Parts: sequence; C-alpha cells; structure tokens
Amino acid sequence: MRIAAIYSVGLSEMAKLEKEFYRRLPAAQLEVNYLRPEKVYEAVAEERVDIGLISYPEPTREITVLPWREETMVLACSPAHPFSARASVSPAELEGAEFIGFDEDLPISRDVERFLRERGVRVHIASRFDNIPSMKEALRHGLGVSILPEPMLSEDVAEGRLRTIPLSEHLVRRWASSNGGGGLCRARRKSS
Repeated sequence: MRIAAIYSVGLSEMAKLEKEFYRRLPAAQLEVNYLRPEKVYEAVAEERVDIGLISYPEPTREITVLPWREETMVLACSPAHPFSARASVSPAELEGAEFIGFDEDLPISRDVERFLRERGVRVHIASRFDNIPSMKEALRHGLGVSILPEPMLSEDVAEGRLRTIPLSEHLVRRWASSNGGGGLCRARRKSS
C-alpha cells in the first residue's frame, strides 16, 4: 500500500496507523510519503500512490474523496504566554494578538482566517509557515499564539513545551465531509 500524506497528518498519528495496519496485515508492505497538498493530489491522480491523506480535499474528475476524521482546533501558546493558564479563550480575546499562521495558500489557513473574520477578529500575523512543526517551534519561542489541530500538539503539551486552550467557539479541521471538507482521496479507476 502506497500512501501520500500531508505533513500535518502527524508522525505520531501515522505511527499508530502503521502499527494497526501491520497488526491486521502482517505480510503487507506500507510506504508513506509526506508531501505538500498539491503534491498529494498529483501523486494520487498519477496513481503513484494508492491513497492520499489530506485535509480539506476537493474531489475532481480523477479523485474521489472519502470521509476520514475531524480534529478539534485549539489555541496553542508557550507556557509563559498570558493565555496559558486560561480554561478557555473566546475568539474576541484574540483581537490584535501576535499570531503564527499557516501559509496563505493552504486550505487550513483560509479556514482559520475565515473563522476569525466571521467573528470580527483581526490578529497580527507575526509569521507564516507551511508546516506545523515550524509553527510549534515559533510558539515555543514565544513569538505569538496560533490555532492548531489538538492532536498535533499532544506530545508538546505532555512534555511541557506548549499549552493548549480550548476555544469557546467550536472549530474543527475536517478530514471528511460530503462537501469536500476533507478525507482520504484516491484515483478513480480509469475506464478502458
């Protein structure tokens, strides 16, 4: 089985999935490649992989989108940040905050920015990254706050490097929905 996944599927999450895969199919082989979203689409469409794991996928003529999961988004910050001791944070409280964002061309960036915009909140984008590990590093150095998928932060929180604070208004990263909100993607069978 050949899989292409976006970086933010998470190495620890993929390790769990790989362990379960081998438990169920001990004789099988699994190859996982981590790529940018557009490269996942390309690999799936060209049938260089069997499945692509991507958030916010859009079905195309060549690609079918299948539901997978949703991840709760939380506010992330360094343990020294004033928000770190809070039980929850409302979007309005983020007004003017130094914010670590995703690259503008990523769907997750558009989703987080839409969430804030719909609530009339403007943040100051201190920096942008195309991957969560770099964002977490910026957060650890106290360069601002960010809204990130909670599962991607569990190790950092457990080791005391970061804090997560629930948002008072629910936001999820969709890996599955009927409207192209996320999921697994695979190439449609070519007709002969």
